[in-house]
Amino acid sequence: MQPGVPRKRGRSDSLFPPETGPFFSSTKPFDNLYALDRTTLLTLRIQSKMDRGFFLADNDWTCYRRNYFQVSSAFSIHGINHYYTEHEPPCLVRAEDGMFYPVRRFLLGVSARVSNSDKRIELVQHTPKRDKGPQMTPQPKPITPGGNLSMSSVGTNQNIVTFERIQFKTATANNGKRRAAQQYYVCVIDLFAETDQGDQIKIASCQSAALVVRGRSPGHYTDSHERPAMLPA
Repeated sequence: MQPGVPRKRGRSDSLFPPETGPFFSSTKPFDNLYALDRTTLLTLRIQSKMDRGFFLADNDWTCYRRNYFQVSSAFSIHGINHYYTEHEPPCLVRAEDGMFYPVRRFLLGVSARVSNSDKRIELVQHTPKRDKGPQMTPQPKPITPGGNLSMSSVGTNQNIVTFERIQFKTATANNGKRRAAQQYYVCVIDLFAETDQGDQIKIASCQSAALVVRGRSPGHYTDSHERPAMLPA
């Protein structure tokens, strides 16, 4: 490149930051959230991202079982005013009995399963005390629509939910074995509508790219130089 000639901005520059973690699929709606007229089906969009702990190895998103990662999510409802903080959301959810119920609030949860399977994989969440503190299964958190992960990683008015210090309880099978099929996990984000009766009805979901979870120490793998630094205890 000639001196003094400005370099063209590449996709990897700050205007377009590189993908820092596994991507998520488009939103899968359950077609059960309606406007107050009971006929207009509302369109939902979940936005999620995974941070920390993941790196690419053999074109697979990979992490170590003992490394912490976090998942942040927000969602929007097309055609609904998101600024109703003092009132219940102006929409109805249709339950399996076919009846419509007012939505008291929304909740968002994270879980994991084997890719292309219904087998659930347990996630473990640590407190700020990390390994020295109690462990629990991540529970759904209240969320309001209108958050934008592109604008902020920390939400206001609960419009962004973040699950921190998450681990997979088990590793995927056949990691690095050429003669056996590599097993993959996926993280699943579920969006629920809660009724006045306290029932939580799933209204949409999305899932991450396929993930490899390594159970052995980094030195066991030939690409261990690619591993992220362990988070401080």
